[in-house]
Amino acid sequence: MSEAAKTSLSRETLGGTIAQFVMAGIGFAGTIVFARWLGPSAFGGVYLLFALVKFADRPMNGWSQAAKKRLSESDALRPPAFGAQLLFDAGWVVLAAVVALLAGDFLRNYTGLALAPFLIICLLATESVYESLENLVQGRGKISAATWVDTLRSTLTLPLQIGFVALLSTATVVGSAGMVYGLALASALTVPPIVAYVAARPTIPSRSFVRSLADYARYSIPGSLLSTTYDRLDVLLLGFLLVNGTSAVGLYEVAWKLTLPAVFVADMAGRGLMATVSARRGRTDGAARDISNTLAYAGILAFPVLFGSLALSEPLVVTVYGPEYRDAALLLVGLALYRVVRTQSGPLLQAINGLDRPDVAMRLSAVAVTVNLALGVLLTLRFGVIGVVLATVVAESIVYLGALRFLRGELVGVQPVSRPMVAQVGASLSMFAVVSIVHRSLPVGSWSDLLTLVSLGGIVYVGVLLVVSPGVRRTLGEAVRGSLSSP
Repeated sequence: MSEAAKTSLSRETLGGTIAQFVMAGIGFAGTIVFARWLGPSAFGGVYLLFALVKFADRPMNGWSQAAKKRLSESDALRPPAFGAQLLFDAGWVVLAAVVALLAGDFLRNYTGLALAPFLIICLLATESVYESLENLVQGRGKISAATWVDTLRSTLTLPLQIGFVALLSTATVVGSAGMVYGLALASALTVPPIVAYVAARPTIPSRSFVRSLADYARYSIPGSLLSTTYDRLDVLLLGFLLVNGTSAVGLYEVAWKLTLPAVFVADMAGRGLMATVSARRGRTDGAARDISNTLAYAGILAFPVLFGSLALSEPLVVTVYGPEYRDAALLLVGLALYRVVRTQSGPLLQAINGLDRPDVAMRLSAVAVTVNLALGVLLTLRFGVIGVVLATVVAESIVYLGALRFLRGELVGVQPVSRPMVAQVGASLSMFAVVSIVHRSLPVGSWSDLLTLVSLGGIVYVGVLLVVSPGVRRTLGEAVRGSLSSP
């Protein structure tokens, strides 16, 4: 039995979710600092570079998913999986470096960064390597530990970025490159602790083991690329289809960031679910139970975010970002609905990967991209910015239904709807009713008004949920006790 089979999903999810909230706060603060400091052109150039790196490192990510899958099956496979990942990363960085240097003129023109080829190589050799090793730690079932190391990386990144930007700020373009140097150095500094959590000495893998990785990676690599394309397709379509594409993307990103906390629990639980389902593959009853339990609590933040956005979408957007973002209020509701669906579909895809069927996950991702692209073009041209959000909701719903159908055909006992989930919806409706009534007599004219209504909503939601759901009380108690007792 592997270590992942003994993982407490509730404990790991709780610890990882807290870490994600910390990271989100640091990242949000950094975005405000650098957007104002560098200006839209230089700041945008850095994020174009980041986007290029995310596409360039998908083979490393897909290969690490294969290594994560194999080492989750048996602790004895950890050393060769570690060795195979390091060899693949080194080879891919060298290959990508050659391509980046050959495409130097294009990269410099596209990003506006004079050192773009070097910066891409720098990030691939540090950030991308770090993230591939983090996947191996998740394969051990150490989801919370991996996320807290990533939080340490975020904590280091912001001051290092500020320092580099200040040091290089004699020229705006060079100064913006300081954001890249800060992220790269922070990633390099946190490679040793993430390696320590892999807890294995890398060995040269056998040919048969490499073939087993390749069998998985031939689906996980294109699946990773499709997933990244799907995640950013809305923004690409808005920029391409609309005359005011830049403004539309700004509205979309505002709504996207405000709804991000909705998926924290589902994201953490999904990462652990892949490893536990893989480790318990021979015990189908255990795998089905883990999947059902994950689905039951994956939306615990998404439901209140959805109903809260219905009650306070416009005052929330206007107060946080200003009146020029008022039109993002409708997008906020649409993306909150998408987040609800994603909290269910995401863990299901991870479970499919855990069953050693990355081909199914890849096909579902391909369907999602195709549907989102076709519907996105039609609905955006017809309805504007909200059209691309509607297309995304439809595409994600298809992924959810397809993944659920496959898993229920493979495993007996997968329950997509449960009493804890019904309790979460009921508590969210109660929250919506109370906040809506109070909002009528308390218009939002300041941050204090907004915080009062949001706090009231949170208190009502948590209070009602704890009263009506014994399952939530039990799961939360187990997670807290497990976190306090874990080494």
